[in-house]
Amino acid sequence: MEERSEILYATDLAKLLGKTQQAISNAIQRDSDMLPPGRFKMGRLWAWRRSTVMTWLDQLEDGAAAPAPRRGPGRPRSTPVSPQALRG
Repeated sequence: MEERSEILYATDLAKLLGKTQQAISNAIQRDSDMLPPGRFKMGRLWAWRRSTVMTWLDQLEDGAAAPAPRRGPGRPRSTPVSPQALRG
């Protein structure tokens, strides 16, 4: 029987979330909302407590912790957003 560790590293989190390890690394660098809260360092590696991750996943299923959509990176618009603003 496989023993479940109380600490999840980025590779473990990637497997649990169905993402690649590179996607998790990129999200860590961006400080993205796609990662569970409670991240801490164990030596050089980022880690999470399994109980925190599982609670976060349960909240996502319930819809209680749905993050607000964020605007992507890029240059801001040079024209107004609405057609009414274009008319004057």
